[in-house]
Amino acid sequence: MAAICGIKPWIGIHRNDTAAYLNDMILVTVNVSLAIFAFLSNLFIIVTVIKTPSLQKPCNILLSNLAFADCLTGVIVQPMFIVWRLILQRARQSCLHQVLVFDMYYTLQLLTVGLSFVNVIIISFDRHYALDRPLVYITRATKKGAVKVTIFANIIWLLLTIVLQFTLPPLPSFILVNSVAVLFMIVPPVNYVRALLAIRRHNAQLGDAVTLQMSIVLQREKRVALDMCIVAGLLFTSLSPGLSMSTVQKRYPRLHSILLPWSLTMSFIPSAANPLIYFVRNKNMRNAFKSIINM
Repeated sequence: MAAICGIKPWIGIHRNDTAAYLNDMILVTVNVSLAIFAFLSNLFIIVTVIKTPSLQKPCNILLSNLAFADCLTGVIVQPMFIVWRLILQRARQSCLHQVLVFDMYYTLQLLTVGLSFVNVIIISFDRHYALDRPLVYITRATKKGAVKVTIFANIIWLLLTIVLQFTLPPLPSFILVNSVAVLFMIVPPVNYVRALLAIRRHNAQLGDAVTLQMSIVLQREKRVALDMCIVAGLLFTSLSPGLSMSTVQKRYPRLHSILLPWSLTMSFIPSAANPLIYFVRNKNMRNAFKSIINM
């Protein structure tokens, strides 16, 4: 496939037959549904936090920024993914816009996945701080500080995406991408392990002497940490099928051409699933959303 229209070798050969067309039509239907749901549900999360002062805590500000990244996935990345898959069907007949459309999709995917990981890392540090020093966290962690951190992180990742895609030569870009990927994979689990150790330390030190205030604070922060741990785990899991496709391509190229777009679609699932996690596990979020709807 590398010889056809300059398309990347890992994409595989797209066969112009009934099975390939049917596969892509089902793929388009699934992605359109996921994209609409991801955009609307994450928009609801953002609006709910903005319109509910009691929800405007640092942890929810960070969560809203993650919802913003998921919202972008539904409104720009998945539509571009759909366009790419449809144009790819004509690769054997026309090379028009093949590389351009793929590069646009890949850049947007890099941007939004990176934003998600950046937010997961920030949230992991926030959760560790909240569980390591809960009473200090209450007094020092502010809404304004959370907003500044999210804006700064978004801008930095946007600039880094531009550098990776349009400035650096292929080899340095490859090295930097993999270095950042390793960082993304290591930091959140380490922070959540540190948070778990902090909980055990508090339990060992305080025992039955734990104050009511400390108990309430710890329970709340542990619940939020567990929710964010689920979100982080879902993000890691959703990317694993796409990363394993290279082994399938070597042995089963025909199967690879069918499964590859579905493995990429798996990476979009967290954007649609995360709002469900927030609503199911966060009673305050549900009640605030119901209040807005009933206005």
